[in-house]
Formats: sequence, structure tokens, C-alpha cells
Amino acid sequence: MPDVAQRTGLYDLPNELLLHILTPFPTLDLLALTTLSHRIHALILRILHNRLLLAANLHDHTLLLECYHPSAKLTEPPLFCTYLGTPGLDDVPEACLSPGSSNEGLGGGGGGSSSSSNGPLTTPLATMRSLYSTFRPHHRSPALSTRRHPAGDIPGSRTHPSSSASQARHRKTGDGSSAEELVRQLVSLDSHELFTQLCAQIHLVRVGPRNGLFRCFVEVEEGVVRVWRGWLGERACAGGKEMLGAKGKQRDDGVVEVRVEKEGILWVKPGENVGLRFRVRERVFRREGPVLLRMDEEVAVTYEIEYEELLVRTSHLLLSLEKSLIQMDNTSGKAVVFGSFG
Repeated sequence: MPDVAQRTGLYDLPNELLLHILTPFPTLDLLALTTLSHRIHALILRILHNRLLLAANLHDHTLLLECYHPSAKLTEPPLFCTYLGTPGLDDVPEACLSPGSSNEGLGGGGGGSSSSSNGPLTTPLATMRSLYSTFRPHHRSPALSTRRHPAGDIPGSRTHPSSSASQARHRKTGDGSSAEELVRQLVSLDSHELFTQLCAQIHLVRVGPRNGLFRCFVEVEEGVVRVWRGWLGERACAGGKEMLGAKGKQRDDGVVEVRVEKEGILWVKPGENVGLRFRVRERVFRREGPVLLRMDEEVAVTYEIEYEELLVRTSHLLLSLEKSLIQMDNTSGKAVVFGSFG
């Protein structure tokens, strides 16, 4: 009687086939599989890293920002955001993405937590979740035509738009100014007001063949930002001279910690998935002040805020992009129209 053929298990397959099997899974489903084994964890890390590289550039999508005072809901125009870069995205060590890397202490997932003599261990998943992509709001829609990349220009390479070398050519220079004017908005506070509010809506859209036509429309974040009088005064005194950016620090164990300085950022929600970085200048008008003023009494003030950057957590942006792709697959050919056409 012939011997029964030896069964081949899942882990007997080469990494190339395992990657081919795991790639079709959505990101949330992949995260649930990271605790199966070290090998599966490392393969999923590689898939997620490539997805973040692709999602940060948005391809044929763009971010649409609506930020306005509640009284200006019908008059404030939407802002189109152009991609600036994702600091630290291409700095994840190759050793962390290899099948031999450990998956202990997964950020936000199952499995135990591990620590080192220097404190809690920052895992690659936690590092990827801490990444933020930055965008510059503009009044007009950005050009949709993209140049063809040379052969071999793949995510992670030096010439790819997501790399730090490519981002350096497109970033602002000097004191942070750029060739195009920043979007400005006036914020006024009466003497009895401690804060004002800004309604913020961020959507991921795919612009259609005509201006104002969107082929898909996915909400990224929506909330109300409370802007305090004290915060405006502090930011105005700072003068916007300090360069508040995302900074990466590599530890002795090879893990890159990426942190965003949060002093000059207003977050749309407590989850800190989307934030706005403003420059603040006080507008001084020639008017007569009150003759008598109590020590604890404030005066009416007006500040001019400039939209310097829109920060979106890259992993959150990836999930929104996946929703948009699903929406495009299920589309009926209709488009959402905004604006008037005469």
C-alpha cells in the first residue's frame, strides 16, 4: 500500500507565497493576524509598510479641508490640500521588517508587552501608528497631472516621492515660507469671550473630469476645534519662529521613535488622528480703548491665523483610502456636485 503523501503546512510555504496570500486582506483584518507567529507578524509589517508608502501620496485622491466659524458655514470655501511629506516613513529599519523580528508588545494588539532597561519597547507597529503625513491647504484645486516615475522608482527608493530625499526638494525653506501664500483667516474674540470655535471637516475625495465633480467622497475626520484666547496669545507671542515639526529618534535597539511636537497643533478630536498647525498674528486696529479696565477684564482682540499644515495620522489615512477604493468599486457612475456653474 503506497505511503500517504506528507501534508504541507502553511509555514512550509515560502515567504513569496505567504505575501501573495496575505496581500488581498484589508488592513484591519491583517492587524488581527499579527499575533499568530513571528513570521506572519514580520510579513504583515512589510505589507503594511508598503501600503503606508502608497497611501501617503494619495495618488489620484486629494484631501478636502473645511474649517470655518459656525456663522460662516455657507460662505467659507473648501481648501484643497497638497502633500508635503511623511517624516520617518522610510526610516523603519529593515531588521524590523524581516521574518526574524520579534512581535512582542504589539501596539494596540494582543500579545504581551515587553520592556527594556531604557523603558517600554516601541514596536514597529507602534512606530508606524505614530507617523503623520503633512499637507498644505490651498484655496484652489491642485494639479492632478502627475509625472511618470523612472524605471525602478519604487516605494522606499531614494527617488520615490515618499522618501525623505524627495520630500526635501518640495519642503519649505528658510523660515518656513513658501512661494504660494498661506490660507489666512480672521478670528475675533469679544471682551467676555474666553474661546471661539472652528468647525473642521476633512474628506478624502477623488476629483472628477470637471471642477467640482467628485467621483468618491469619504469622511476622514469631523469635529469642533475650540480655540482659546490664551492659546492664541501664546502663539502670537511666539511669532511662528520656532520650527515645530515631526522628529525621529533612533534608539540603541534600532527602533525609530517618531514624535510630533504638539505645542502648536490643534487636534480635531482627542484621538489626535487629524490636527491643524497654525501661525498666529495679532491684528491691531486703531481704535480707542476703554478708559477704565479691571485687572481681571479682557479686551476685544482679533487674530489672523495662517493654515501652515494639516497633519493626518498615516495609518488613519490608509484606512480612509481603503474605504474610498471600496466606494469606487461599488459606484453607480454618479458624482457628487459642489458649487455653482454658470
